[in-house]
Amino acid sequence: MLQYGYSGGREISMIVAVVTACSSVAIAAMAYWINHHGELSRSLKRARIEWVSSQLKYLYGPLLILAETNEKAWSEYRRKYISPDSRGLDGNPHPTPEAVRWKIWVESVFAPTADKMREIITARGDLIIGGEMPQVILDFCAHAATYDALLADWEGADRGKSTLIRHPGSSLLSYIRESYSSLKEEQAILLMAAR
Repeated sequence: MLQYGYSGGREISMIVAVVTACSSVAIAAMAYWINHHGELSRSLKRARIEWVSSQLKYLYGPLLILAETNEKAWSEYRRKYISPDSRGLDGNPHPTPEAVRWKIWVESVFAPTADKMREIITARGDLIIGGEMPQVILDFCAHAATYDALLADWEGADRGKSTLIRHPGSSLLSYIRESYSSLKEEQAILLMAAR
């Protein structure tokens, strides 16, 4: 009977050893999985922060500055030089001093700004929010491209001396402002969550 008890104790000891070993392996596996999952989650968050920051730094930030600057310049030009009773951008011939002034503004302000914006969009279009290029962006790039033809043939251009494709107007600035704002909000949330 002593021998039976002794043998049973060995079996219990072996069972305890196997359970302990299995528990250790299970705990190690769970710890690895939790650590791996946490690291994967942190990596995804870091990648999203970098992506949003790139969208702001390389695309929407520069576009917003240029679009706001251009809008301010256009508003001031219109306020100062285009009165409701003047002739000009409505398709009627500019009086000579206005035509000269308009050409200077197109050559030195409006066309260069449009060209810079088009270059940014062309170089960084992969950072556009969403799966497709927004129509307002395509419309603006088409407008910006027509400045080249207008300036190349200023004397032969139509009476209004404007681009063949019209600027998309306030919808462009609205799109850029809203996109920039939503990205800044997302960036703040992501940075707060990363802390």
